[in-house]
Amino acid sequence: MDRPEFLLIRGSSRSNAAACLAMALFALLALIGCGRRDSVPTIRILWAEWHPSDALAELGREYQAKTGVRVQVIQKSWDGAFGDAVFAEFRNRDDHYDIIIGDSQWLGLGAVGGHYVELTDWIKENIVTDRLEPAAMKWYCEYPKGSARYYAVPCEADVMAWIYRKDLFQDPAHKSAFAAFLAKEKVTPAFPLAPPATWEQLRLIARYFKQAIPGMAGLVMPTSRNYDMATMGFEPVLWSFGGDFGDYATEKVTIGSPATVEALKFYTDLLSSSSAGGRNMGYGEVAAEYISGRAAMACNFMAFFPTFTNPGENPDYYDKTGFFNSPGHQGADGTFRRAAALGGQGMSINAHISPERQARAKEFLKWFSQSATQADWAAKGGFTSDKTVLAGETFRKAAPYNPLFEEAFQLMRDFWSVPEYDDLLKTCQREFCAVSQDGADAETAVKQVQAEQEAILAKRRRDR
Repeated sequence: MDRPEFLLIRGSSRSNAAACLAMALFALLALIGCGRRDSVPTIRILWAEWHPSDALAELGREYQAKTGVRVQVIQKSWDGAFGDAVFAEFRNRDDHYDIIIGDSQWLGLGAVGGHYVELTDWIKENIVTDRLEPAAMKWYCEYPKGSARYYAVPCEADVMAWIYRKDLFQDPAHKSAFAAFLAKEKVTPAFPLAPPATWEQLRLIARYFKQAIPGMAGLVMPTSRNYDMATMGFEPVLWSFGGDFGDYATEKVTIGSPATVEALKFYTDLLSSSSAGGRNMGYGEVAAEYISGRAAMACNFMAFFPTFTNPGENPDYYDKTGFFNSPGHQGADGTFRRAAALGGQGMSINAHISPERQARAKEFLKWFSQSATQADWAAKGGFTSDKTVLAGETFRKAAPYNPLFEEAFQLMRDFWSVPEYDDLLKTCQREFCAVSQDGADAETAVKQVQAEQEAILAKRRRDR
C-alpha cells in the first residue's frame, strides 16, 4: 500500500483535495493555537546566559503563579550574542522584548537613544529607594550621573572581587616559607600569609606561590582584549593608585595622569605572576584556571562565584575556597585609596513596546523591587541591592561570599556610561593591552587614551 505522503507527491484530484483540506485544517488549528498563546499576558525579558538569569526565570514562575502573567527570560551568551540582541533591538526600534537587563555601561545609550522608558516619576511613587544602596541607584539606574533621572531599577548587583585557596594560605609549611620569602625580599614590615590589605601585598603573595609551586599561577584575572575584560581587570588598580577616567558630570577626561601611568606599570608587573596565558584571559578562562587547581588566587565578578562553591562545578576546591574584596594602595600623598570595579545590570523597560505592555512591565518591576521579593531573589542566587536584605543574617549565611557585598557597595565605581562608551572602551582595551600584553610604553599609551577620549567627548558635545 502506498504511504499517504507518497500519494500526495504523486498527485491525484482526490489526494490533492484531501491535502488542501488537511492544510486548511492545520492552518486553522495553528491560528487557534496562536490565539491561545497570545491570550496569556507575557513579559519577555532579555538577559545574558548565566546563573542569575536562571534564578530570574525561577522567580518569574512564582510571579506567574501569583498574577497569571507569564514571564519569559530569553538568555543570550556573553560572547557577543547578548550585546548583539540588545543593540539590534535599539537599532531597529523593535518590540521583541518588554524588559532589557543591559550592562551598566549601556545605560546612556539606552536613555539618550530613546530606547529605555524614563522611570524617574514612577520610581518616586512605586519604589522605596531608601531601602536601596545609593551606589546601585547611581550606577545601574541614573543618567546622566548626578541628574536624579532614572531609566532602570537595580537588578543584578555585581562587583569584581577575589577568591583564594584557603588550604594553601592556611598550610603551616607555606606560612613559614612565605615568612622566609619576605625576609629574603627584605620586605618590611612583614605580614602574614592571609587575604591582602594592599595591592603590594597581593603582588608579593602571587610571586611567592608562582615560585613555590611548579605550574602554579600566583593569580589569574580578566585581561582579555575582548569587549571590556582587560579594562575591568585594571580598574581597581587604576582607582586605588589615584587614577581616574574623568569627571562624569562635566565629561572632562583625566585618564592621562601620572597616577594612571604608575597604576598601569604596576598592573603589568602584577601579571608576571599569572599563568602562561594569563595576560589574555577572559572571565570564563579565569574560572577554569582556578577550578583546575592551577591558580592560588583569582579575580572575577561575583556573579560567577556560585561556580566556585558548587561541588558539581568545582569538585576539588569548592570547600577550600575563600573570598576577599579588592585591596587598596597607600599613595605618596599618604592617602589610602581602595575601589572595586562595578558589574551588574539594571532592569529597564523597552520604550518601543505598547503602553499596555509598559504598564505590565512596570508592575513586574514594582514586585521585583519589594524587599520580600528581593529576599527570595537573593535566596535563589541573585545579588540584591536591598540594604535590609544585605544586612540580614539569612543573606549573609546563604553563601560564603555574601558578607563581602555590604563592604563592596562602598567601593564600587564604574566606567563611562555615555552613548559613546564603546568608542571610549575600545581605546582603553587597545592601549592597556598594548602595554600589559605587548610591552608598549605605559606613558605613551596613557597619553594616547587621553587624546582619543578627549576627541570622542568633544565630538559628542558638538553634536548635541
